[in-house]
Amino acid sequence: MYCFWQILKMDLKNNFKNPILINYNTFFAIAMILIMGYLSSGNYQNGIDSYNYYAVAFLVFGILEGAMTATNCFMERNIKKPNLRILYSPCGQFSVYFSKITASFLFDYILHAGLCIVFLLLGINLGGWNVLWILLMMLPVEFASAALGVLFCCIFHCEETASSILSLFISIFAFLGGAFFSLDGMGKILSTASRISPVKWLIDAFFSVIYDGSLAYTVPVILASIGISILLTLGCAKTFRVEDYL
Repeated sequence: MYCFWQILKMDLKNNFKNPILINYNTFFAIAMILIMGYLSSGNYQNGIDSYNYYAVAFLVFGILEGAMTATNCFMERNIKKPNLRILYSPCGQFSVYFSKITASFLFDYILHAGLCIVFLLLGINLGGWNVLWILLMMLPVEFASAALGVLFCCIFHCEETASSILSLFISIFAFLGGAFFSLDGMGKILSTASRISPVKWLIDAFFSVIYDGSLAYTVPVILASIGISILLTLGCAKTFRVEDYL
């Protein structure tokens, strides 16, 4: 365990030294919320509602984009060399891929929890004290996203390939799920198609807590995310090979 904690600290430090990852998960998200909220404010009875919608939508989008953080943390060129030394040390393989998952998860969760605080300071409605339930739901989803990113690296053995495929699928799910604009009022076909997107499921779960004070979706989201996290981590254990990492 000592080796794991040492590697985890190194990975966390590397993530927080990366200005691109930090800016993408914070300032870019805030800028997109302000832009999209302003452009769509006329579509809502109360202008602030558009900012509420996009704050939640881009928070969910950012959580799923955490998979991209994991691919960078796992196979970015400047990180691979020290990782190779660890692979042939007594620490073993588990400490390498699991530390990347954990470091990416903690990095993204800290930044996204910070975003929630910023939203509250800006007057965005996150349900008052119910925001704690949102933060709780975010935990396993963030971990599952990080595990997905590492699994794609284990499968494709290349950060660029893994990132490109993940970006494509996440963007499609974000579009269908209404991260950029809601598809609910755009006909039955698009409205039905949006139901297959995990982005839509999470947005609905968050809004259920915020506006209805309902926890009907909270336990299913947490349990499903924990189950998916376990499966994805087991997938990493099965697919990770030292020779593919060279």
